[in-house]
Amino acid sequence: MNVSAGLSLCWRGPPGGGKRHALQTQLRLWAASLGQLYVLKRQLWDAPLQGGESAEGGADTEADVAADAAAAADAKALLPMECSVLHWGFDVARMSLQDKQHVRSILARWGRGSHVLAAEKTARCLVFYHAHLLSSESILFLQAFLEENHHDTVIWLTSEHPLPPRLSDWCLEIPVPGPDRALPSKGRSKTLQEEITILYSLWMTSHPTLADVKKIRAVVYALLHRNIRWTDGFHQWMFALDTVPLTPAQKSAAAAVCVAQPFTGPGQTVPSYRIPILWENYLLSLREALAPANTPSITLVKRSNARA
Repeated sequence: MNVSAGLSLCWRGPPGGGKRHALQTQLRLWAASLGQLYVLKRQLWDAPLQGGESAEGGADTEADVAADAAAAADAKALLPMECSVLHWGFDVARMSLQDKQHVRSILARWGRGSHVLAAEKTARCLVFYHAHLLSSESILFLQAFLEENHHDTVIWLTSEHPLPPRLSDWCLEIPVPGPDRALPSKGRSKTLQEEITILYSLWMTSHPTLADVKKIRAVVYALLHRNIRWTDGFHQWMFALDTVPLTPAQKSAAAAVCVAQPFTGPGQTVPSYRIPILWENYLLSLREALAPANTPSITLVKRSNARA
């Protein structure tokens, strides 16, 4: 499908459904329509995150110079990006919960000579993959940016969830259905949803104990280590409930737990210090909701009835 290059777009669908491929295909078609050769380059974004750039005309202290040298030497602090004659592309999932600082620096540098090689009177494109991970501050930045620059800049996004209204009003949504086609090529033994399902099955067959608190805390640290955002992770744990055989009582209890969780809509921000607390409360509540009923007495009654 060919779409107009003058529109801000969002490809929405499940993980691995081909959203990035569809976006890249449109970039190639766009370049071909302009008679340009589409060459995708990969490099590192080195915009500062703390304190911003040095003031014009100001002298840096020795401490500032040393800090800048240390930051430049630390390649892990740099953000991978892609670029072509038509676009800059960034992955929000690679921003390590610092998307507000990254997006602000990207928008501040946008337009500083980045369009020199582009065709005249042609809109330029700013791409964000995994846009459902954007914080509310980043969404406000993008909304203000579009209001001021929509005449010569478009934003193309990929998202697993519907966009918040501040962005959906600007973007035409393109559905991308299909299963996860990226997973088999990665060679992973289990997906996150499969790991969650295994844990659910264990919770459904055992009663809660104090040892579960330490185990759930280890799960929380594993989620944080894998850079799984609260909103995205909440939905994965909720969707996994559909894959396990729950009793009506367990379904009701689990639904009550999910409804009570805050900050579960796309584009909502959670302070970093609250994320572990939210995870622990959510998983402990699910652990209690999925625990089996007091079955021993029921089993004894069934055995006595069978003997009789």
